[in-house]
Amino acid sequence: MATTKIDNSWFLLKTRDPVPWMRIDDEIKLFDSDIDKAKKLIIQNPDPKQDGYYGGINEYGVAFVATFLPVAENQISYIRRPYVRLILDAQNARQALKLIKSFNPKIGGNFFIADKNDCFEIEGAPSEYFVKKINKPLAKTNHFLHLPYQNLQINIDGYRNWTETRLKTAQALIDKAKNIYDLENILKDRTNAKDKAAICMLKGDWDYNPPTASAFIFDTKNTLVYYCQGNPLEKKFKKYSFS
Repeated sequence: MATTKIDNSWFLLKTRDPVPWMRIDDEIKLFDSDIDKAKKLIIQNPDPKQDGYYGGINEYGVAFVATFLPVAENQISYIRRPYVRLILDAQNARQALKLIKSFNPKIGGNFFIADKNDCFEIEGAPSEYFVKKINKPLAKTNHFLHLPYQNLQINIDGYRNWTETRLKTAQALIDKAKNIYDLENILKDRTNAKDKAAICMLKGDWDYNPPTASAFIFDTKNTLVYYCQGNPLEKKFKKYSFS
């Protein structure tokens, strides 16, 4: 996943690469009930009886993307309901950050939270959060850059190469991105496919992980979602708004 500022708008983008035990398909859904303090577009598991809020944006332009990064057996994933939906009750990124810090137990993973003015990177472990305001393009994958804890999956054959190589590729690409088409192309990128470490994974690339299941981009200034339901090399991005 990555973030950058283009035309005075923070963009958050991510491929969803489900681990083998997760449901592969997802959908985009509008949440606008009495319990929601803001309208929200959330990428979610289609089965409401199962966990799975994967990221979203609200009508105020507050957006959230994340990747789960297990560093302890007792860690809670951000995908569990209702965390993302609660985070997107916020009217700005700083309010969202306060909500995240209020959760007990702490939610785990690498996160970006942004509105059109501010963007923050967050690393979440059971005992602490690392938070930093971002002023330049940044990529994060499935290992921490700041906290000292190691992903429990890091010793799986090929995993370290997968997360570290994808980080280098994503950072190089997000540094050069100038428009929405560049962002979409990052999520389709096949660099290092022969090494099982492409940003967009296809069937057969790596036995451990299924292919990339979907991809999404949040535009905080214009409160838009660019969502690809399915692998972005096989399906097209569609634009969603609150109007």
